Amino acid sequence: MLEKNKYSFNEFVDLFKEGNFYDWFRGFCDAESNFLIRVRKGSEDNIKGFEFIFRIALHIDDLQVLKEIQNKLKCRKIIKDRNTFVYHVSSLKDIETIIIPLFIKWPLMTTKYLDFLDFKESFILFKKRQIDKQNKDEYNIEILKLKNNINDKRVNFLISENNINITINYLLGLIEGDGSFYFNKTDNTVRISLIMIKNNRIVLEKIKEFLLKNLDENSLFLVKHTKLIYINNKAIITNRKEMTSLEISQLDYICNKLLPVFDKLNFRTKKYLDYLAFKRIAFLLLDGKHLSVKGKIIIDKFADTMNNSRLSTKLKDNLTNFSELEINMELLEKADPLIQNYPDGRALSLVNKNWIKKPIILEVILPDKQKIYFPTGVSCAKYFSVSSTTITARLNDKKPLINKEKNILALGLKRVKVFLNLTLK
Repeated sequence: MLEKNKYSFNEFVDLFKEGNFYDWFRGFCDAESNFLIRVRKGSEDNIKGFEFIFRIALHIDDLQVLKEIQNKLKCRKIIKDRNTFVYHVSSLKDIETIIIPLFIKWPLMTTKYLDFLDFKESFILFKKRQIDKQNKDEYNIEILKLKNNINDKRVNFLISENNINITINYLLGLIEGDGSFYFNKTDNTVRISLIMIKNNRIVLEKIKEFLLKNLDENSLFLVKHTKLIYINNKAIITNRKEMTSLEISQLDYICNKLLPVFDKLNFRTKKYLDYLAFKRIAFLLLDGKHLSVKGKIIIDKFADTMNNSRLSTKLKDNLTNFSELEINMELLEKADPLIQNYPDGRALSLVNKNWIKKPIILEVILPDKQKIYFPTGVSCAKYFSVSSTTITARLNDKKPLINKEKNILALGLKRVKVFLNLTLK
């Protein structure tokens, strides 16, 4: 049985002082770590013992983050395996005094939490087995049952919602593991994406709640009528597992609300470089720089240097000389915006003179001075039984909304910008 005083971390009193790191770390582990139980067999194929392993395997370009983890946890080794470095903890002492107490204090939130519980229970049985040698066969059976129910062999995926408490550092860790920042050339949108197994959909739902909880009333009103944060079960199946994705692509929300928050966080993996590139592209799109032919070409080429294309193990012969590309990006960033923004939230393309869809809601003041809101001009027109053209006209000329019988339906209509205030904690 685990000794109770082991949880005090007397040998590692500073281990949990840096709360932001360990909050990030459990998010990263929910994405990238594994708990393994291996059977050690004797010469006659009988069970000689068990090995308990905690591991994180990353691309060789992320060796530095594994070294940071190794330094923080003060235990064990990093092994190179072709294009991968593996942080590997298998010492019984380290498992007992560091790994298990760490995840008790900073619990995982995905189905990997269930793997940890079985891993921990197996280790407790293993400790008893070492003392009670007469009944080791019975312990072997119980440990094998638990071993055969973790990772890919798991059949029970029930997670308590009470176990899920999303924080911004946890979210960052999860994104650095399972997330991505990318630019879609087809529709000229930037997207932040998180992909997890379908059984972890509840975690994505909680992330959505977390991101929306501090939105102002007007922004929340629009969110209820649009898919600001879209969660969808993927049609594709990876490694025989159904997947679920969370995606955010609303440009104003990303630029005005999420990026300022992410700017204050401490990225640790190579994904930080993708974040910086993503941020530059996002603000170029916000200024409409993609509306020019030259601007679109530069942005597309710059996007080709992101994500897997930047890995040291990938060939980049087809990419534009990066120095030249960087010069063109800097010139594009300094160029005048190709979008004219109006105080009421509208935006006009200076290239083709078309209005660009922006996140706004309509505020309507009724004859009794009561205010009501609509997510679109179409929904407003339908409510008052008038045409959408009439609604647009009243929004522009600020005159009262009147029906055919000359009755005043509304004293005034105006556009209201949203996604203006958001603070994540």
